[in-house]
Amino acid sequence: MALTAEPSLKAAAPSSTAAAADLSVRSRLTALNAFLMSGLTLWLGLVTLNNLTDFATNRALIARMLTMTDLVHDPVRGNGLEWKAMPESFATPALIGVIVYEVAAVALLAWAAVGMWRRARGARTGIATTQRANLALGAFVGLFLIFLSGGMWFGYWIYIGAAQQVHFTGLIIGLLAALLVNLPSVTGAQREQ
Repeated sequence: MALTAEPSLKAAAPSSTAAAADLSVRSRLTALNAFLMSGLTLWLGLVTLNNLTDFATNRALIARMLTMTDLVHDPVRGNGLEWKAMPESFATPALIGVIVYEVAAVALLAWAAVGMWRRARGARTGIATTQRANLALGAFVGLFLIFLSGGMWFGYWIYIGAAQQVHFTGLIIGLLAALLVNLPSVTGAQREQ
């Protein structure tokens, strides 16, 4: 048995050329991950900045959703959902909660992006960098799941379809980013370093 196992192990060993090509692919993916995490940080940072600098508009939009104003005034659509409406006074605390969550998610994304850039520049960052990226992307995806769930509860999909599309897009981007960050070719490079 030992005689048959040894040749298969030797045959499975990659050549130095194949290993160099694999490392080249890993390096490009690491740079792409760093760029992706930086882009998500910038985008969500701008969303947060807009929520802070245009507080009144965002408060009005949240109040419109919480009070279900559009459904209350519509004689046909959403009549069975109106019991879920909340007082307008909940809009300010809800917006503050969203902003605090966004600030935390931006901080996590920035922390992960710095680690990804360090890895892309050749630093031996280990698996901790991927774990930070997963934590940050979990917060990013969680934000959009909260938006989608809240929107479904208050029936915003009936009258604010564009907002729902943005939230689904954010969710999909976050999930695809998580797949890219966790590709075996990238995580394999982490174990080698």
